[in-house]
Amino acid sequence: MDTMRISGVSTRAEVLIQCNSLSSLVSRRCDDGKWRTRMFPARNRNLRPSPTRRSFFSVKSISSEPKVKVTDAVLDSEQEVFISSMNPFAPDAASVASSIKYHAEFTPLFSPEKFELPKAFFATAQSVRDALIMNWNATYEYYNKVNVKQAYYLSMEFLQGRALSNAVGNLGLNSAYGDALKRLGFDLESVASQEPDPALGNGGLGRLASCFLDSMATLNYPAWGYGLRYKYGLFKQRITKDGQEEAAEDWLELSNPWEIVRNDVSYPIKFYGKVVFGSDGKKRWIGGEDIVAVAYDVPIPGYKTKTTINLRLWSTKAPSEDFDLSSYNSGKHTEAAEALFNAEKICFVLYPGDESTEGKALRLKQQYTLCSASLQDIVARFETRSGGNVNWEEFPEKVAVQMNDTHPTLCIPELMRILMDLKGLSWEDAWKITQRTVAYTNHTVLPEALEKWSLELMEKLLPRHVEIIEKIDEELVRTIVSEYGTADPDLLEEKLKAMRILENVELPSAFADVIVKPVNKPVTAKDAQNGVKTEQEEEKTAGEEEEDEVIPEPTVEPPKMVRMANLAVVGGHAVNGVAEIHSEIVKQDVFNDFVQLWPEKFQNKTNGVTPRRWIRFCNPYLSDIITNWIGTEDWVLNTEKLAELRKFADNEDLQSEWRAAKKKNKLKVVSLIKERTGYTVSPDAMFDIQIKRIHEYKRQLLNILGIVYRYKKMKEMSASEREKAFVPRVCIFGGKAFATYVQAKRIVKFITDVASTINHDPEIGDLLKVIFVPDYNVSVAELLIPASELSQHISTAGMEASGTSNMKFSMNGCVLIGTLDGANVEIREEVGEENFFLFGAKADQIVNLRKERAEGKFVPDPTFEEVKKFVGSGVFGSNSYDELIGSLEGNEGFGRADYFLVGKDFPSYIECQEKVDEAYRDQKRWTRMSIMNTAGSFKFSSDRTIHEYAKDIWNIKQVELP
Repeated sequence: MDTMRISGVSTRAEVLIQCNSLSSLVSRRCDDGKWRTRMFPARNRNLRPSPTRRSFFSVKSISSEPKVKVTDAVLDSEQEVFISSMNPFAPDAASVASSIKYHAEFTPLFSPEKFELPKAFFATAQSVRDALIMNWNATYEYYNKVNVKQAYYLSMEFLQGRALSNAVGNLGLNSAYGDALKRLGFDLESVASQEPDPALGNGGLGRLASCFLDSMATLNYPAWGYGLRYKYGLFKQRITKDGQEEAAEDWLELSNPWEIVRNDVSYPIKFYGKVVFGSDGKKRWIGGEDIVAVAYDVPIPGYKTKTTINLRLWSTKAPSEDFDLSSYNSGKHTEAAEALFNAEKICFVLYPGDESTEGKALRLKQQYTLCSASLQDIVARFETRSGGNVNWEEFPEKVAVQMNDTHPTLCIPELMRILMDLKGLSWEDAWKITQRTVAYTNHTVLPEALEKWSLELMEKLLPRHVEIIEKIDEELVRTIVSEYGTADPDLLEEKLKAMRILENVELPSAFADVIVKPVNKPVTAKDAQNGVKTEQEEEKTAGEEEEDEVIPEPTVEPPKMVRMANLAVVGGHAVNGVAEIHSEIVKQDVFNDFVQLWPEKFQNKTNGVTPRRWIRFCNPYLSDIITNWIGTEDWVLNTEKLAELRKFADNEDLQSEWRAAKKKNKLKVVSLIKERTGYTVSPDAMFDIQIKRIHEYKRQLLNILGIVYRYKKMKEMSASEREKAFVPRVCIFGGKAFATYVQAKRIVKFITDVASTINHDPEIGDLLKVIFVPDYNVSVAELLIPASELSQHISTAGMEASGTSNMKFSMNGCVLIGTLDGANVEIREEVGEENFFLFGAKADQIVNLRKERAEGKFVPDPTFEEVKKFVGSGVFGSNSYDELIGSLEGNEGFGRADYFLVGKDFPSYIECQEKVDEAYRDQKRWTRMSIMNTAGSFKFSSDRTIHEYAKDIWNIKQVELP
C-alpha cells in the first residue's frame, strides 16, 4: 500500500487531490488523529506524466490556511497513483474508461444490467463534469481571494447546445475520451449525440449569450451568466400536414448531468402586496405572494485554460408549508397545491403566450424573478467578498451588470430597492451606484421588441418598483426641462413624449405647468391677408356646419405604459448596438433624443461567435485543413490568423482539399434529412440554406417565393433546357415560428406545401429539392452550417440588428446572399464584395419606399405578379394562401401593403440568384469565394467582442489562474 503524509493543515481542513478528476482523493483527519484518504474510482489506475502544459491536478484546502503541503497519507485503496505537484499530466484512455465505468456503477440513472448509449452518455458526462468541478471551484476560490471586479451577464435566453463535445474539446481530452469509449464499445460521436439540447433559448439572442460565456472563460475574464431554468423550453416543433405544431420540450426528463443544484443558494421573490412605512421611516414591501428562487449551476470551461466560469440558472418553487394539507385531505387537491403550481410555472416555458392578461403577468414575473434573484445573489457575493467592511461606493468598482436586451431592465429599480430598502442607502447614493453598475445591449429596432408593460399590471405585481420608476421618470423630466427650457413648449412636449419612461401618463405634479401654450393668439393683418381666421370667425364657421356634424365616438384613452427601453437607457451608463449599421440606426432613429442628451453613453459592439464550437469542433475536416495550411492551430484563439488563407485561395491543392471537406459534411446532412424528413437529396447539388427564427422581416417568404418562381420556370422548359439553365439545388429551411405568430406559421405551412409538391415531381428530380428541417436547434445547426454552400441573410434592410448565423456560415466557407443589413455590411467588407451576393433596397431608402407604397405609387414587377398568380393557381394543393399573399397586396392597412418590401426586392433577388448559378458552375471560382469567406471571417469571433465589452463597458481585467 502506498503511503503519504499530509502536514501543515489544521483539523478543520479537508484536502482534495484531483487528477483531471478521473481519480479523486478525499482526505480527512479522523477521531484517532490519523489522516485517511479515499480514492475514487478505485480500479484500473495508471496515470502517467505528460508534457502538455494544461493541468487539472490541484491540492485544495477548504480551511483558511493559505498553503497545504503534501508529503504522505494513509490510503484506504490498494491503488498506485502518480502524484506530482511539479509535473502536470493528462489522463490516459484506461483511466478515463475506469472513471466512466465508476459513474455508470456508482452514480447511476439507469438499471445496472444494461450499459447502452444513454447510460454511456450520462456516465461520460459525469466523468467530464468531475474534471470541470475542480477547475470551477479553483476559479472562484481565486477570484474571491484577489477580489477582482466581475461582470454578470443577465439574459432571458442561453441557447447553449450540447455540452459534452464542447467540454471535452475545450479540455483537450478528445483523444482520451475517444479511445476510452472505444474500449467500452462506443464511439464519442454516438455518445455525444445522446445529449438533448438544453431548451433555454430560441434564437440569436440566446446563442450570442452562450458564445459570450465561452469567450469569457477562454479569455480568463471574471464573469458569470444568469438565466432561468426552463423546464419545457420554448417548444419542440413538429411538422405535420397542417404545418407547425408545438409540444413541450423534454430535455430535463432524464435529468441534466451538467447542473448542480445549490440548495444553500436561494432567495425570496415577492409579487403583489403593498408598500408601507416601517417604524424606522423606511418603505417596506409587504404581503402578497412569496416564492423562492433556487440556484442551479452549470460549469462553462474555457479553451486551453483552467478558467471555468459559471452559468447560474434560477428555478422557482414555493415553501413546503404553502402546500395546504387540510384542503388536500378534504379532496380539494388542485386548490391545495395552487401556491406550489403558481411558483413553479414561472420557469415552465420560455416566452409564454402573452395574448391574455395572465400571460402578460407570467412574463413579467419571469423577468422580475431573473432580476431579483440575480441581484440579491450579486449583492450577497459583494458583501461576502467585502468581509466586515462593506463600502457601497465600491460596488460599481467590483460589479458590472450587463442587460442582454430589455428583458432584464427591472434590474434598475430592483437594485435601487435593495440598496435603499434593505441596505439603507439614500436615493442619491443608490442612483449613482445603479447608473455606474448597469449597462444595456439593444438587439432590435422593431417597435414590438422595445418592450412596454402595462402600468396598471406593474402597479399590481410590483408596487414598490413602480414607485421607484415614477421617481426615475420624474428625475428624467427634470433633466429634460432643464436641458430644453420652457420657451418652446412644442419642442419640450415633443422631447417629453419621446423620452419619458411613463407613456400616456400625466406629468409629475412638480412639472404640471411647464408646458403652457397661448390660447388666444392674435391675428395680425398679414395673417388676415393670408386667410387666417380669428377665434370668433372659427366659432361662427363651426356653428354654420353644426347641423351637418356627425357626433364623434367617445375618445378612448391610450393605455398607460412603462417603456423598458427608455428605462434601460436612463438607468445605465452605457448603451450599445450590435453591428455598425444597427448602432447608427439606434443613434439616429431609435434613441436619437437620448443621444443628444447623453452622447457618451452610446457605442457599437459588433456581435461575434465562438470559433471553438462553430468551426473547430463542429467542422473538424475544415479545421484540420486550416491548421495544416496556416501551420498552427493558434487561429482557434487568434482568428486573425485565418486571414493567412487568402494567399492560398487559388492553390489547386487547397481547393481540392476544401471541396472534399465540404462533400464529407454534405453527406452528413444527407443522412440528417433522410432521418428527419424521409426525403433523399443529392450531395452533388448546391446546398442553399436559410436557418433562423421564422419572422416576416427575416423574409423566408421572399426565399420560398424565389424557389416557386424557379420551379415555375423549370416546368416551362424541356429537360435539357432545365439542366442547362439551372444548377441543381437543395434549398433547406429551419426555424421556429412563435406559437401565437399566425403569419409566421403560415409561412412554415407554405414552405412545407411547396416542398411536398416539388419533391414529388418526377420531371424535376434532383434539380430542385425543398427541405424544412423540423425542430431546428444548435445541434442541427452544427451539421447544416459546415455543409452549406450558399446561405440566405435577406432581411429587409435596417431591420436585422446584427445576425450571428451569417458569421457562422461565413466562418465555415459558405458564400452569403443578402441585403446590406446587420452584420452583412461588415462581413461583405471583410470577405470582399466579389465574394458576397448583394441585392435589395438599402436601409436609408426604406422609409421613402413605404411612403411611396402608401401613396399608391408602387408598381410591382411582372415577375412578382407572375409568381403570386402561380401560387394562387392551386399547384401547391388545396390550401388557401389568401391571407399570406394578401399581406403583399394593397397600399395600407395592418397586415397589408407589403411592409417588409418582399415585392420591391423580388426582381433584384431573382437577378442575384441567377448570378449565384453562374458562379457555382465555375467550381474553381466558387471554391475561391468559399476560402475568402473563411479568411475574412476573422473579425467576427466573440473573443474580439468580449475584449471590447471588458475594456469599454465593464472595465474588468483578465485574471489567469496560477
